[in-house]
Amino acid sequence: MDSPPTISRVSIRLVPEDVSRGGLRRPAGRRRGTYRPLAIGAAVLLRPRSASGRWVVSVSTDGLLRPRGPRWLPAAIARSRSLRAAGIMARAAVALLAPEDVALCQPAAGRFSTNGTLRHDCYGWSLLYQLPGMRGMACVDAHERFADLPAFYESPLEFVDRAAFLAERGILSRPLALVTQLDDFRPSGDGRMCNRFYPRGSFRRRWADGPGD
Repeated sequence: MDSPPTISRVSIRLVPEDVSRGGLRRPAGRRRGTYRPLAIGAAVLLRPRSASGRWVVSVSTDGLLRPRGPRWLPAAIARSRSLRAAGIMARAAVALLAPEDVALCQPAAGRFSTNGTLRHDCYGWSLLYQLPGMRGMACVDAHERFADLPAFYESPLEFVDRAAFLAERGILSRPLALVTQLDDFRPSGDGRMCNRFYPRGSFRRRWADGPGD
């Protein structure tokens, strides 16, 4: 089995309702070794058989690729679980702030808005993008090894490079934080709960379905 991602622990800060007003203050209680992205809401990813292996997300039609559906991560995780129970491959993620949210002076969070912090474990950073001709829908590439996971980058710099590459070709994109979920964990031989994709990872199961302490 592959080694776990190099970055697993994140502390996701939810941006104010309108990021064009008042700026963003540095969060208190900063800890070393934890990456802190800014989020605008949750996302529910689906992998239909007709999508050529890609995961798809319902998004806004304003050119900002804001995911539609549950905005709070636990609600998105619950939604993805109910879809999987119905036989539909689904996954929850967190949609991150993009430069366009500020440049166009658009409200970034809507009902998701809060100045709080959501601590969660993360596999890495997926890139949501919209191909020419798509409307109200965007996609994420499939993972090369795991059918239950979308593709992701271990480093934020990797998805930034990829997003710049797509932008040069007129393709819109938005980063997502691919978070762990409760059913990603299985009991090991010694009774401990381990991540089924990365058994040697240091993921915390108690963060898998919602905010931590």
